[in-house]
Amino acid sequence: MNRPDAGTNTGTDPSQRAAELRRLLNRAAHAYYVLDAPLMEDPVYDQLYRELLELEQRHPELRSPDSPTQRVGGAPAEGFESVRHRIGLLSLDNAFNTDELEAWYARLLKVLDREPGTALPMVGELKIDGNALALSYEHGVLVRAATRGDGEQGEEITANVRTIGAVPLRLQIDPAPAWVEVRGEAFIPDATFAAINAEREERGEALFANPRNACAGTLRQLDPAVVARRRLDFFAYTLHLPDGAAPPSQWEALQWLRQAGFKVNPNAELLPDLGAVERFFQQWDGGRRQLPYATDGVVVKLNALSLQDAAGFTQKAPRWAIALKYPAEEAPSRLLRLTCQVGRTGVVTPVAEFEPVALAGTSVSRATLHNADRLAELDLHGGDTVVVRKAGEIIPEVVRVLAELRPAGAQRLELPHTCPECGSELVREEGEAATRCVNSSCPAILRGALRHWVSKGALDVDGLGSKLIEQLVDRGLVGSIADLYRLDGAVLASLERMGSRSADNLVAALQASKGQPWHRQLYGLGIHHVGEVNAKALAAAFPSAADLATAALESPDLVTAVFGIGAEIAQSLQQWFATPANQQLLSALERLGFSLALSPEALAAQAQLGQAGGGPLSGQTFVLTGTLPSLSRSQAQALIEAAGGKVSGSVSKKTDYVVAGAEAGSKLSKAEALGVAVLDEQGLRRLLEAAAA
Repeated sequence: MNRPDAGTNTGTDPSQRAAELRRLLNRAAHAYYVLDAPLMEDPVYDQLYRELLELEQRHPELRSPDSPTQRVGGAPAEGFESVRHRIGLLSLDNAFNTDELEAWYARLLKVLDREPGTALPMVGELKIDGNALALSYEHGVLVRAATRGDGEQGEEITANVRTIGAVPLRLQIDPAPAWVEVRGEAFIPDATFAAINAEREERGEALFANPRNACAGTLRQLDPAVVARRRLDFFAYTLHLPDGAAPPSQWEALQWLRQAGFKVNPNAELLPDLGAVERFFQQWDGGRRQLPYATDGVVVKLNALSLQDAAGFTQKAPRWAIALKYPAEEAPSRLLRLTCQVGRTGVVTPVAEFEPVALAGTSVSRATLHNADRLAELDLHGGDTVVVRKAGEIIPEVVRVLAELRPAGAQRLELPHTCPECGSELVREEGEAATRCVNSSCPAILRGALRHWVSKGALDVDGLGSKLIEQLVDRGLVGSIADLYRLDGAVLASLERMGSRSADNLVAALQASKGQPWHRQLYGLGIHHVGEVNAKALAAAFPSAADLATAALESPDLVTAVFGIGAEIAQSLQQWFATPANQQLLSALERLGFSLALSPEALAAQAQLGQAGGGPLSGQTFVLTGTLPSLSRSQAQALIEAAGGKVSGSVSKKTDYVVAGAEAGSKLSKAEALGVAVLDEQGLRRLLEAAAA
């Protein structure tokens, strides 16, 4: 191995020497991490690195963001700041077989106004099973790295990403563009993952489930030194440059990234037509198992960037790209037992527990069976051999039973007749798939009710998590929602993992939650079928719990007259308010200081809106779906309602507008089928501005 010219430090200018050392060390790092072709022996690199480090310590003003000394170091971060991406990171649509791939290609040709069967060059890339990153460079220097987040905003993790050797701190392009945005995948190679888990096992620490989860957790470590020890890797795959500077194709963009110093997956191919794409996909179905990292499919992109621009985007994904995923893995396992979970509304869910099997990189040992109908459909017997897979490679499910392997004399398994938590008789109402425990004092229902009451959409009580709720219920300290507000700091401080300071903070958070508005309190009560949107509509129509109870019990037609409230919700409200335990809960909450009513300010605003004729969007119905670029769903809803419009949770012929953002789902599809007008965030803002004019 040749030693590169390390330069001669004959001058006295520290700035010049520091620049020379940065150049040499960055070049050596690129050769080592990206090209796998070291330029210098480790002792030489270490000597140059120490020289630069000492030089920067003597002259701190010479320390620059692209210095190799800045890859690791600094105090642990206190947290991560949310940042907005210069260019959004949209998700990709998925195809799970070649038929779906061909359907996507046919749609693409139609959008581009090309004849069916036209051959368009595409690029095939392996879909790396890691975590997407957005890297921002200014004048060639890495200035920010962020997680994907929701596609519009992510967490700023620059200090952690600096530790990844395959990410250049300075681009090897001269002159560098004013800005460059690079997208790619951070991942942990299989061998590195095995070594990390071996070390954790030796230290008696919990093992990581799979490389992807380990990578995600590593990227969010507050201490960059921990990230450095886990030796993450990175492949770049997308390039964004200022207008006029971008290469004309995806294939050339990959070459640009290589020249700039990025590690690009070597298995990408330029594919002349759809047949070549299908062969590429089939080739890697077997080949991926020999790779040193995890991949679960291939990504297909239209090669010409001009055609990508012409194809454009749907609300959630580019039309010019698709992820073609390999079938979910399936594995047989022996059923050990059938257990049941009881949710906050009393719904009893059967759960199959079986011998652990490895699926999609994780160990799986249980899967929900949804309800009694699914249990009967599977015809599950004790000791059965079941076939398990991961739906969407995330949620374990039992696909079928191998009845031919059933043990002799095995008994058919059914839901119990009594609640596994409290022993009460279970009930299944006609027309419902769910089987329920209807004992409001059931510990499982109580735990679920408490978790719902303190959740973000309801009372939003910080510091009261599931583990603490379990302690409170199991020790008999809390028997209802109201009992939370009778707890004192001394009692809380005596609980496991609770100190006096945490206890005092929790008591203060509980007291502060009494000021949450009436619609949040209503939602927090957990009434069956009453979600956040319906709770807001009901709270506006019935300004207090007493008003709503009277209407529900005596005039249900007044309840169904509220926009978006049907007979099913009205019946649920009637049953809830007729239950003595719930009446006692409301009385207890009022004694504890809850108003259970609209505030005077809210009443005044409501009256003012009525006097103004309801607002410029009065009588118009909106449905929100997906993630908007700069508005949260609650902010968008507030703007619409402030202008007199109504926000519904479902799309119908009576819907005037659907406001759709990234990753919009079935609501958008239904709107398109019904011919309902669809707005993006910009369209909503224009409508609001026009209405206000």
